[in-house]
Amino acid sequence: MAKKKVELLAPAGDYGCCMAAINAGADAVYLGGFKFGARAYANNFSHEDIKCALRTAHILKRKIYLTVNTLIKEDEIGELVPYVMPLYEEGLDGVIVHDIGAAKIIRENFPHLAMHASTQMSITGAYGAEFAKKLGICRVVPARELSLDEIRDIKEKTGLEIECFIHGAMCYSYSGQCLFSSILGGRSGNRGRCAGPCRLPYADEKGRQQYPLSLKDMYALADIPKLIEAGIDSFKIEGRMKSAEYAAGVTAVYRKYIDNFLTHPEREYRVSKEDEELLRGLYIRSDTCRGYYEKHNDKNMVTLKNPGYSGSSKEALDEIKKKYIDKKPVLLIKGKASIFAGRQAVFTLSAQDVEVSAYGEMVVAALNRPLAESDIAEKLSKLGGTCFELEELIVDTDNASFMAVKALNELRRKACEMLEPEILKKYKQNMHSNTYQRGDAEKIIAKECGSTNQQRAKGALAVLVTTPEQLGAALSFDEIRMLYIDADIFLYDNAFDLKERKDCDKQLQSPNRFILEKQDNCDKQYFLALPHILRKRSYKYLENYKVLLEGGMFSGVLIRNFEEYEWLESIGYSGQIIADYTIYAWNNASLDVCSRLFSRVARPLELNAKELAKLSNDEPSEILIYGRIPLMYSANCVRNTLDKCINTTRERNVTVQNDYIQNVYVQNVYVQNVYILTDRYKNTFPVTQNCLHCFNILYNTVPLSLHGQLDGILKGGYDALRLDFTLEDAQQTKKAIKYYIDRLNNVPADFALGDFTNGHYKRGVE
Repeated sequence: MAKKKVELLAPAGDYGCCMAAINAGADAVYLGGFKFGARAYANNFSHEDIKCALRTAHILKRKIYLTVNTLIKEDEIGELVPYVMPLYEEGLDGVIVHDIGAAKIIRENFPHLAMHASTQMSITGAYGAEFAKKLGICRVVPARELSLDEIRDIKEKTGLEIECFIHGAMCYSYSGQCLFSSILGGRSGNRGRCAGPCRLPYADEKGRQQYPLSLKDMYALADIPKLIEAGIDSFKIEGRMKSAEYAAGVTAVYRKYIDNFLTHPEREYRVSKEDEELLRGLYIRSDTCRGYYEKHNDKNMVTLKNPGYSGSSKEALDEIKKKYIDKKPVLLIKGKASIFAGRQAVFTLSAQDVEVSAYGEMVVAALNRPLAESDIAEKLSKLGGTCFELEELIVDTDNASFMAVKALNELRRKACEMLEPEILKKYKQNMHSNTYQRGDAEKIIAKECGSTNQQRAKGALAVLVTTPEQLGAALSFDEIRMLYIDADIFLYDNAFDLKERKDCDKQLQSPNRFILEKQDNCDKQYFLALPHILRKRSYKYLENYKVLLEGGMFSGVLIRNFEEYEWLESIGYSGQIIADYTIYAWNNASLDVCSRLFSRVARPLELNAKELAKLSNDEPSEILIYGRIPLMYSANCVRNTLDKCINTTRERNVTVQNDYIQNVYVQNVYVQNVYILTDRYKNTFPVTQNCLHCFNILYNTVPLSLHGQLDGILKGGYDALRLDFTLEDAQQTKKAIKYYIDRLNNVPADFALGDFTNGHYKRGVE
């Protein structure tokens, strides 16, 4: 049984890489221009380079995708349409996007341009993919961490094209959810400027210097049959920062094995030692792994030792250069010439399903030596300045004719000049064809704004807690108007009672049991904070969250990703939805999308005060003023890599009641697991292990605290000022809350908070 064709997608950092990849068999190439690309330090392309690449690729029936996969600031967003327009007019095949504001603008201005969701959008399941589809996305590049089962799920439930990485370097963090380089050095991965702190050494809790955050390079050649059978549409090679030899060599090997399997799926699939060695010699890290397709995480995916590159074979590189780099890409065409005395010369060229005929001078009878067929063929076969090469040429002549060499050359040039635009015409016509369901995009772009005209109280104090102890501390302050409570602590036995109460008396009952009042007569609002990462393995808890939300205790929900928004849509949720800062809104176009979906939007952590001031406050907003900034979210587990897995949870049946939750549990006792990494400068980074959902969060070494910037923040008109508590105990939580309450009430604080950072509030990122 024949298998479906899959696209082999190669990277290109410059024009030479692009041509080398095409020569080596890439069906498509992704590349970045001089703006908006997530590889700011690659050579990248000028617009003229991209146009030239498009013409060559289209002549050869290949595709070019443009990366527009950075987050875009408000003062840059106006450049997006002029940047894309000339490439769109040249027949650009698609754009890869990260910023939802950019997606909105591209869909409105280029309604028939294929739009792909970058892996930076952190799509981790079918819910998030469905959200992307409503934005007008026709293809998703899901998180690298997904299993084949999760990829199948996305394909079956959404019908979207799926593009997955098969080779090259891997980020330790979920792509798009990493602020490590940004917070430490101002070089943001969301802007294509990552400095790679995950590749540096860190000491573990036993003092050993290792590389626990450095993943081995992905090498999925042995898994090609499984990936094809999982329904993946496009196989993506990482490497826009790498050489033409890398682009061509890796592409050629994967082309060979993809074609072999598709042509002969009944044969045993086996990779030769020679091809394995070739790939290992092409600028790959000292060791490889097969990615996450069949493992949720694995210490064997991490290098631990110095993650250097293996040497490259000069002979192999020379062979690749000779075969794929030193040769220009060519399209084999057919030609037919008609040269008869007394008639106009005709030269017909055909390629694929296109045929053109060029007419030249009137042919005269030869006075002396007539043109022989070989003479005519020699002159008309010289196509060296084009992408064409004649594989067949038929010459019809009377052997009694004569044409000047100049006239034959002009006939050849004219035919070639006619053939190229005729081939390219259909690509430009695609701009006016409906390549996706236009109604999908309208579901979000044309959706009515979600906010109401109710009077907004500015500067309300909001607090987020992640442990029962922090909740107990927060409940003792009447000044807190909004309380975000981590949803997972309700999944532990004997942590809370949620009961309806008409009065607002004491909330703290005992050290480990609390009562939250129903909000009928209370000023305080409670919000259920959903997990930072939501994947299929966590769907088993969604019913618990749903019952909590239906119990009447919560005014709304805090979401961290598009998966959670789409899940709420699927259950018809009608309460408030607050978007956390991990749902990026760097520009007013993004805020416009958010205003149609969310009741309030937390401002991003990477913009400075001036950039934040350029964002509209027409809709409710909030800003984080205190809390440890999550630098990385990862599927791999630091503790499991450096020590051992401590998740010995034996899951028990979860009991829910439709009125209020009683005894919703997974484990008996809530425990926050923390592992400490120490860098070369003796800075310590706490890493928490969420064993319910199996992900890690690596936090900054000191908390963000904007107490010195409160005057400017209050002038910004934010609806909520938020304090986040993650690692703090009850005493530290109370101390920080009191400190901020005093500062907001202009009461002199009688203590200092200790070491802190202003984050990006003053400096921002490039």
